[in-house]
Amino acid sequence: MRILIYRELALPPAYIPRVRYFCSYLLEKGWEVDLVTEASDEDLYVVEGVSVLPVKYYKYKSGIKFKIEWGIKTFLSILCDYKGRYFYKKSKDFFEGKQYDMVFCSSCFTFPLTTAAKTAKRLNVPLFVDLRDIAEQSPDDNHYLNLKLSGFLGNVIVDFYKKINVKRRNKVLRIADGVTTVSPWHVQTLLQYNPNTHLIYNGFDENVFVPEKMEADRFTISYFGRVYNEKMRNPRLLYAALRNLKENGVLSHHNTVVKWFIDEQSKEVIRKITEEYGLKDFIQYYSFVEPDKLLPEMNKSSILLVLCNIETEKRYFGIMTTKFFEAIGVNRPVLCIPDNRDNLSKLIKDSNSGLVSSDVSEVENFLQQKFLEWKQTGHTNGTVNETVRMDFSRRKGAEILEKLFLSTLKK
Repeated sequence: MRILIYRELALPPAYIPRVRYFCSYLLEKGWEVDLVTEASDEDLYVVEGVSVLPVKYYKYKSGIKFKIEWGIKTFLSILCDYKGRYFYKKSKDFFEGKQYDMVFCSSCFTFPLTTAAKTAKRLNVPLFVDLRDIAEQSPDDNHYLNLKLSGFLGNVIVDFYKKINVKRRNKVLRIADGVTTVSPWHVQTLLQYNPNTHLIYNGFDENVFVPEKMEADRFTISYFGRVYNEKMRNPRLLYAALRNLKENGVLSHHNTVVKWFIDEQSKEVIRKITEEYGLKDFIQYYSFVEPDKLLPEMNKSSILLVLCNIETEKRYFGIMTTKFFEAIGVNRPVLCIPDNRDNLSKLIKDSNSGLVSSDVSEVENFLQQKFLEWKQTGHTNGTVNETVRMDFSRRKGAEILEKLFLSTLKK
Protein backbone atom coordinates (compact mmCIF):
# COMPACT_ATOMS: atom_id res chain seq x y z
CA MET A 1 0.00 0.00 0.00
CA ARG A 2 1.18 3.51 -0.75
CA ILE A 3 -0.26 6.66 0.82
CA LEU A 4 0.29 10.35 0.16
CA ILE A 5 -0.08 12.53 3.26
CA TYR A 6 -0.57 16.29 3.43
CA ARG A 7 -0.01 18.28 6.61
CA GLU A 8 0.62 21.91 7.53
CA LEU A 9 3.73 23.53 9.05
CA ALA A 10 5.24 21.68 12.03
CA LEU A 11 6.90 23.93 14.61
CA PRO A 12 7.62 23.67 18.35
CA PRO A 13 5.94 22.94 20.65
CA ALA A 14 3.38 21.03 18.56
CA TYR A 15 5.54 19.05 16.10
CA ILE A 16 2.22 17.50 14.96
CA PRO A 17 3.04 14.29 16.88
CA ARG A 18 -0.29 12.74 15.82
CA VAL A 19 0.78 12.67 12.17
CA ARG A 20 4.35 11.66 12.98
CA TYR A 21 3.08 8.59 14.82
CA PHE A 22 0.64 7.68 12.04
CA CYS A 23 3.58 7.79 9.60
CA SER A 24 5.73 5.57 11.84
CA TYR A 25 2.95 3.04 12.33
CA LEU A 26 2.09 2.80 8.64
CA LEU A 27 5.77 2.30 7.77
CA GLU A 28 5.96 -0.44 10.38
CA LYS A 29 2.94 -2.12 8.76
CA GLY A 30 4.60 -2.10 5.35
CA TRP A 31 2.99 0.96 3.80
CA GLU A 32 5.01 3.34 1.63
CA VAL A 33 4.52 6.87 2.93
CA ASP A 34 5.04 10.12 1.03
CA LEU A 35 4.56 13.42 2.82
CA VAL A 36 3.95 16.96 1.56
CA THR A 37 4.36 19.65 4.21
CA GLU A 38 5.10 23.34 4.53
CA ALA A 39 8.86 23.79 4.77
CA SER A 40 10.40 24.57 8.16
CA ASP A 41 13.86 25.31 9.49
CA GLU A 42 13.24 22.42 11.86
CA ASP A 43 14.19 19.12 10.21
CA LEU A 44 13.78 16.74 13.14
CA TYR A 45 10.03 16.36 12.91
CA VAL A 46 9.93 14.03 9.91
CA VAL A 47 9.95 10.27 10.44
CA GLU A 48 12.88 8.36 8.96
CA GLY A 49 11.72 6.33 5.98
CA VAL A 50 9.13 8.85 4.81
CA SER A 51 9.71 10.49 1.43
CA VAL A 52 9.18 14.21 2.04
CA LEU A 53 8.43 17.23 -0.12
CA PRO A 54 8.87 20.43 1.96
CA VAL A 55 7.18 23.36 0.23
CA LYS A 56 8.44 26.84 1.12
CA TYR A 57 5.55 29.27 1.22
CA TYR A 58 6.91 32.48 2.73
CA LYS A 59 10.06 34.08 1.38
CA TYR A 60 10.57 36.29 4.44
CA LYS A 61 10.58 35.20 8.09
CA SER A 62 10.04 38.47 9.99
CA GLY A 63 9.91 42.23 9.79
CA ILE A 64 7.89 44.53 7.56
CA LYS A 65 8.62 42.48 4.43
CA PHE A 66 7.10 39.40 6.05
CA LYS A 67 4.01 41.36 7.13
CA ILE A 68 3.51 42.68 3.61
CA GLU A 69 4.01 39.23 2.10
CA TRP A 70 1.69 37.68 4.67
CA GLY A 71 -0.99 40.30 4.00
CA ILE A 72 -0.90 39.82 0.24
CA LYS A 73 -0.94 36.02 0.40
CA THR A 74 -3.67 35.95 3.04
CA PHE A 75 -5.84 38.24 0.89
CA LEU A 76 -5.24 36.05 -2.16
CA SER A 77 -6.01 32.92 -0.13
CA ILE A 78 -9.33 34.39 0.98
CA LEU A 79 -10.10 35.47 -2.57
CA CYS A 80 -9.16 32.33 -4.51
CA ASP A 81 -7.63 29.73 -2.15
CA TYR A 82 -4.15 30.84 -3.23
CA LYS A 83 -2.27 28.78 -0.64
CA GLY A 84 -4.16 25.59 -1.49
CA ARG A 85 -3.60 26.10 -5.20
CA TYR A 86 0.08 26.97 -4.65
CA PHE A 87 0.74 23.76 -2.72
CA TYR A 88 -1.10 21.68 -5.29
CA LYS A 89 1.02 23.16 -8.08
CA LYS A 90 4.24 22.61 -6.13
CA SER A 91 3.37 19.01 -5.22
CA LYS A 92 2.28 17.86 -8.71
CA ASP A 93 5.77 16.88 -9.82
CA PHE A 94 6.17 14.97 -6.54
CA PHE A 95 3.14 12.70 -6.97
CA GLU A 96 2.73 12.53 -10.76
CA GLY A 97 3.68 9.17 -12.21
CA LYS A 98 3.38 7.36 -8.87
CA GLN A 99 0.68 4.84 -7.96
CA TYR A 100 -1.08 5.65 -4.69
CA ASP A 101 -3.85 3.80 -2.85
CA MET A 102 -5.02 6.78 -0.80
CA VAL A 103 -4.55 10.46 0.01
CA PHE A 104 -4.65 11.41 3.70
CA CYS A 105 -4.75 14.96 5.06
CA SER A 106 -4.39 16.04 8.68
CA SER A 107 -5.32 19.65 9.34
CA CYS A 108 -5.65 22.20 12.11
CA PHE A 109 -8.56 24.32 10.83
CA THR A 110 -8.53 24.08 6.97
CA PHE A 111 -5.17 24.07 5.18
CA PRO A 112 -4.19 21.87 3.28
CA LEU A 113 -7.58 20.19 2.78
CA THR A 114 -8.31 21.66 -0.63
CA THR A 115 -4.86 20.63 -1.88
CA ALA A 116 -5.41 17.05 -0.73
CA ALA A 117 -8.88 16.95 -2.31
CA LYS A 118 -7.56 18.09 -5.69
CA THR A 119 -4.74 15.56 -5.48
CA ALA A 120 -7.06 12.66 -4.62
CA LYS A 121 -9.29 13.60 -7.56
CA ARG A 122 -6.29 13.81 -9.87
CA LEU A 123 -4.99 10.42 -8.71
CA ASN A 124 -8.50 8.92 -8.61
CA VAL A 125 -8.00 7.45 -5.13
CA PRO A 126 -9.93 7.72 -1.83
CA LEU A 127 -9.48 10.80 0.34
CA PHE A 128 -9.33 10.51 4.14
CA VAL A 129 -9.38 13.64 6.33
CA ASP A 130 -8.16 14.11 9.92
CA LEU A 131 -9.23 17.30 11.70
CA ARG A 132 -7.35 18.10 14.92
CA ASP A 133 -9.06 21.48 15.43
CA ILE A 134 -12.11 23.14 13.89
CA ALA A 135 -13.37 26.71 13.86
CA GLU A 136 -16.54 25.90 15.78
CA GLN A 137 -14.65 24.77 18.88
CA SER A 138 -13.68 28.27 19.95
CA PRO A 139 -14.99 31.84 20.16
CA ASP A 140 -14.74 34.24 17.26
CA ASP A 141 -11.65 35.92 18.72
CA ASN A 142 -9.63 32.71 18.34
CA HIS A 143 -9.37 32.78 14.59
CA TYR A 144 -6.26 30.87 13.53
CA LEU A 145 -4.67 33.93 11.92
CA ASN A 146 -1.14 34.55 13.14
CA LEU A 147 -1.40 38.26 12.32
CA LYS A 148 -4.48 40.45 12.65
CA LEU A 149 -5.56 44.02 11.98
CA SER A 150 -6.97 45.73 15.05
CA GLY A 151 -10.38 47.31 15.36
CA PHE A 152 -13.58 46.89 13.38
CA LEU A 153 -11.87 46.24 10.03
CA GLY A 154 -9.75 43.50 11.56
CA ASN A 155 -12.81 41.79 13.03
CA VAL A 156 -14.62 41.95 9.69
CA ILE A 157 -11.64 40.39 7.88
CA VAL A 158 -11.29 37.66 10.51
CA ASP A 159 -15.01 36.84 10.36
CA PHE A 160 -14.94 36.60 6.57
CA TYR A 161 -11.72 34.57 6.66
CA LYS A 162 -13.30 32.12 9.07
CA LYS A 163 -16.54 31.76 7.10
CA ILE A 164 -14.84 31.22 3.74
CA ASN A 165 -12.48 28.62 5.16
CA VAL A 166 -15.26 26.73 6.95
CA LYS A 167 -17.20 26.69 3.68
CA ARG A 168 -14.18 25.25 1.85
CA ARG A 169 -13.59 22.75 4.63
CA ASN A 170 -17.18 21.50 4.53
CA LYS A 171 -17.01 21.10 0.76
CA VAL A 172 -14.00 18.80 1.18
CA LEU A 173 -15.61 16.91 4.07
CA ARG A 174 -18.67 16.10 1.98
CA ILE A 175 -16.59 14.40 -0.71
CA ALA A 176 -14.12 12.69 1.65
CA ASP A 177 -14.35 8.90 1.97
CA GLY A 178 -13.85 9.16 5.72
CA VAL A 179 -13.09 11.61 8.51
CA THR A 180 -11.34 11.26 11.88
CA THR A 181 -11.23 13.82 14.67
CA VAL A 182 -10.17 14.24 18.28
CA SER A 183 -13.16 14.36 20.64
CA PRO A 184 -16.78 13.20 20.88
CA TRP A 185 -17.91 16.82 20.47
CA HIS A 186 -15.89 17.16 17.26
CA VAL A 187 -17.39 13.91 15.95
CA GLN A 188 -20.94 15.12 16.56
CA THR A 189 -20.20 18.45 14.90
CA LEU A 190 -18.63 16.92 11.78
CA LEU A 191 -21.16 14.12 11.33
CA GLN A 192 -23.51 16.64 9.72
CA TYR A 193 -21.01 17.00 6.85
CA ASN A 194 -19.76 13.42 6.62
CA PRO A 195 -21.60 10.42 8.15
CA ASN A 196 -18.37 8.38 8.10
CA THR A 197 -16.74 10.38 10.92
CA HIS A 198 -14.80 8.60 13.68
CA LEU A 199 -13.08 9.38 16.98
CA ILE A 200 -9.34 8.96 17.45
CA TYR A 201 -8.02 10.68 20.56
CA ASN A 202 -4.70 12.52 20.28
CA GLY A 203 -3.24 9.96 22.64
CA PHE A 204 0.38 9.52 23.75
CA ASP A 205 3.36 7.79 22.19
CA GLU A 206 3.77 4.66 24.31
CA ASN A 207 7.39 4.36 23.14
CA VAL A 208 8.21 7.74 24.68
CA PHE A 209 5.86 8.38 27.59
CA VAL A 210 6.68 5.64 30.06
CA PRO A 211 5.88 5.92 33.80
CA GLU A 212 8.92 6.06 36.07
CA LYS A 213 9.16 6.93 39.74
CA MET A 214 11.63 9.81 39.94
CA GLU A 215 12.19 11.71 43.18
CA ALA A 216 12.20 15.51 43.21
CA ASP A 217 13.76 17.76 45.83
CA ARG A 218 10.62 19.93 45.89
CA PHE A 219 6.90 19.35 45.45
CA THR A 220 6.66 20.16 41.73
CA ILE A 221 3.67 21.31 39.70
CA SER A 222 4.45 21.52 35.97
CA TYR A 223 2.72 22.93 32.91
CA PHE A 224 3.83 22.26 29.34
CA GLY A 225 2.52 24.14 26.32
CA ARG A 226 0.89 27.47 25.55
CA VAL A 227 -1.46 29.49 27.68
CA TYR A 228 -2.74 31.86 24.94
CA ASN A 229 -4.98 33.92 27.26
CA GLU A 230 -7.10 33.61 30.39
CA LYS A 231 -10.28 33.09 28.38
CA MET A 232 -8.90 29.89 26.95
CA ARG A 233 -6.63 28.63 29.75
CA ASN A 234 -7.08 30.01 33.25
CA PRO A 235 -4.67 29.11 36.10
CA ARG A 236 -6.19 31.37 38.80
CA LEU A 237 -7.67 28.52 40.86
CA LEU A 238 -4.17 27.09 41.29
CA TYR A 239 -2.80 30.46 42.35
CA ALA A 240 -5.63 31.03 44.83
CA ALA A 241 -5.11 27.60 46.36
CA LEU A 242 -1.32 28.07 46.57
CA ARG A 243 -1.72 31.45 48.23
CA ASN A 244 -4.08 30.00 50.84
CA LEU A 245 -1.74 27.08 51.56
CA LYS A 246 1.17 29.48 51.80
CA GLU A 247 -0.68 31.72 54.27
CA ASN A 248 -1.61 28.64 56.34
CA GLY A 249 2.03 27.60 56.51
CA VAL A 250 1.56 24.37 54.54
CA LEU A 251 3.53 25.29 51.42
CA SER A 252 6.48 27.59 50.86
CA HIS A 253 8.89 28.29 48.04
CA HIS A 254 11.41 26.12 49.92
CA ASN A 255 9.32 22.98 49.45
CA THR A 256 7.13 23.81 46.43
CA VAL A 257 7.75 25.02 42.88
CA VAL A 258 5.49 25.64 39.88
CA LYS A 259 7.34 25.15 36.59
CA TRP A 260 6.00 26.78 33.43
CA PHE A 261 7.43 25.37 30.18
CA ILE A 262 5.92 27.98 27.88
CA ASP A 263 6.59 30.55 25.15
CA GLU A 264 7.21 34.28 25.66
CA GLN A 265 3.61 35.29 24.98
CA SER A 266 2.39 32.84 27.61
CA LYS A 267 4.99 34.11 30.08
CA GLU A 268 3.46 37.59 29.92
CA VAL A 269 0.05 36.16 30.85
CA ILE A 270 1.47 34.11 33.74
CA ARG A 271 3.74 36.88 35.07
CA LYS A 272 0.80 39.24 35.52
CA ILE A 273 -1.20 36.64 37.43
CA THR A 274 1.85 35.69 39.53
CA GLU A 275 2.32 39.32 40.59
CA GLU A 276 -1.36 39.64 41.50
CA TYR A 277 -1.16 36.68 43.88
CA GLY A 278 2.28 37.48 45.29
CA LEU A 279 3.72 34.07 44.42
CA LYS A 280 6.82 35.07 42.48
CA ASP A 281 9.10 32.92 44.69
CA PHE A 282 7.09 29.79 43.77
CA ILE A 283 7.40 30.21 40.00
CA GLN A 284 10.07 29.12 37.52
CA TYR A 285 9.94 29.73 33.77
CA TYR A 286 11.44 27.54 31.07
CA SER A 287 11.32 27.44 27.29
CA PHE A 288 9.55 24.66 25.45
CA VAL A 289 11.16 21.29 26.08
CA GLU A 290 12.54 19.15 23.27
CA PRO A 291 10.86 15.73 23.04
CA ASP A 292 13.88 13.83 24.35
CA LYS A 293 14.06 16.03 27.47
CA LEU A 294 10.35 16.15 28.14
CA LEU A 295 9.92 12.72 29.75
CA PRO A 296 12.23 13.25 32.77
CA GLU A 297 10.61 16.61 33.52
CA MET A 298 7.16 15.02 33.46
CA ASN A 299 8.15 12.02 35.56
CA LYS A 300 9.78 14.25 38.19
CA SER A 301 6.58 16.31 38.47
CA SER A 302 4.33 15.69 41.45
CA ILE A 303 1.33 17.12 39.58
CA LEU A 304 0.82 17.91 35.89
CA LEU A 305 -1.37 20.94 35.28
CA VAL A 306 -4.03 21.00 32.56
CA LEU A 307 -5.75 24.34 31.94
CA CYS A 308 -9.22 24.88 30.50
CA ASN A 309 -11.36 27.90 29.78
CA ILE A 310 -13.52 29.82 32.18
CA GLU A 311 -17.26 29.40 31.73
CA THR A 312 -18.49 32.34 29.67
CA GLU A 313 -21.10 32.92 26.99
CA LYS A 314 -18.42 32.15 24.40
CA ARG A 315 -17.57 28.54 25.16
CA TYR A 316 -14.69 26.36 24.03
CA PHE A 317 -15.83 22.91 22.97
CA GLY A 318 -14.13 19.54 22.65
CA ILE A 319 -10.57 20.79 23.15
CA MET A 320 -8.53 17.73 24.12
CA THR A 321 -4.99 18.94 24.75
CA THR A 322 -2.28 16.43 23.88
CA LYS A 323 -0.55 17.24 27.17
CA PHE A 324 -3.35 15.50 29.07
CA PHE A 325 -2.77 12.27 27.17
CA GLU A 326 0.97 12.56 27.75
CA ALA A 327 0.20 12.95 31.47
CA ILE A 328 -1.75 9.69 31.31
CA GLY A 329 1.21 8.19 29.46
CA VAL A 330 3.58 8.88 32.36
CA ASN A 331 0.74 8.25 34.83
CA ARG A 332 1.27 11.46 36.78
CA PRO A 333 -1.58 12.96 38.84
CA VAL A 334 -3.47 15.57 36.80
CA LEU A 335 -4.96 18.82 38.05
CA CYS A 336 -7.41 20.22 35.50
CA ILE A 337 -8.84 23.69 36.20
CA PRO A 338 -11.47 24.98 35.88
CA ASP A 339 -14.05 22.26 35.25
CA ASN A 340 -15.66 23.20 31.93
CA ARG A 341 -17.89 20.11 32.01
CA ASP A 342 -16.74 19.16 28.53
CA ASN A 343 -15.23 16.02 26.96
CA LEU A 344 -11.83 16.53 28.61
CA SER A 345 -13.38 16.94 32.05
CA LYS A 346 -15.37 13.73 31.64
CA LEU A 347 -12.36 11.81 30.36
CA ILE A 348 -10.19 12.80 33.33
CA LYS A 349 -12.90 11.73 35.75
CA ASP A 350 -13.65 8.47 33.94
CA SER A 351 -9.96 7.53 33.74
CA ASN A 352 -9.35 8.37 37.42
CA SER A 353 -6.28 10.37 36.42
CA GLY A 354 -6.68 13.29 38.81
CA LEU A 355 -8.86 16.19 39.90
CA VAL A 356 -11.11 18.34 37.72
CA SER A 357 -12.52 21.24 39.69
CA SER A 358 -13.80 24.80 39.73
CA ASP A 359 -13.72 24.99 43.51
CA VAL A 360 -10.67 26.46 45.24
CA SER A 361 -11.14 24.40 48.42
CA GLU A 362 -11.12 21.17 46.36
CA VAL A 363 -7.93 22.30 44.65
CA GLU A 364 -6.38 23.11 48.05
CA ASN A 365 -7.26 19.67 49.42
CA PHE A 366 -5.86 17.96 46.33
CA LEU A 367 -2.59 19.91 46.54
CA GLN A 368 -2.24 19.21 50.24
CA GLN A 369 -2.94 15.51 49.76
CA LYS A 370 -0.35 15.19 46.99
CA PHE A 371 2.12 17.33 48.95
CA LEU A 372 1.92 14.95 51.94
CA GLU A 373 2.38 12.01 49.58
CA TRP A 374 5.47 13.66 48.06
CA LYS A 375 6.81 14.52 51.50
CA GLN A 376 6.74 10.84 52.54
CA THR A 377 8.34 9.31 49.42
CA GLY A 378 9.80 12.11 47.28
CA HIS A 379 7.28 11.43 44.53
CA THR A 380 3.55 10.95 43.91
CA ASN A 381 1.78 7.91 42.49
CA GLY A 382 -0.40 7.77 39.42
CA THR A 383 -3.88 6.32 39.73
CA VAL A 384 -4.66 5.25 36.16
CA ASN A 385 -5.23 1.53 35.56
CA GLU A 386 -2.70 0.12 33.06
CA THR A 387 -5.39 -1.21 30.70
CA VAL A 388 -7.10 2.20 30.70
CA ARG A 389 -3.75 3.93 30.18
CA MET A 390 -2.94 1.89 27.08
CA ASP A 391 -6.38 2.57 25.61
CA PHE A 392 -5.13 6.12 25.04
CA SER A 393 -1.86 5.11 23.34
CA ARG A 394 -1.22 6.36 19.81
CA ARG A 395 -0.77 2.75 18.71
CA LYS A 396 -4.41 2.14 19.59
CA GLY A 397 -5.38 5.18 17.52
CA ALA A 398 -3.17 4.16 14.61
CA GLU A 399 -4.71 0.69 14.60
CA ILE A 400 -8.16 2.26 14.33
CA LEU A 401 -6.97 4.51 11.50
CA GLU A 402 -5.45 1.67 9.50
CA LYS A 403 -8.64 -0.39 9.87
CA LEU A 404 -10.63 2.56 8.52
CA PHE A 405 -8.22 2.89 5.60
CA LEU A 406 -8.43 -0.82 4.72
CA SER A 407 -12.21 -0.80 5.04
CA THR A 408 -12.40 2.15 2.68
CA LEU A 409 -10.10 0.50 0.15
CA LYS A 410 -12.18 -2.70 0.19
CA LYS A 411 -15.25 -0.67 -0.73
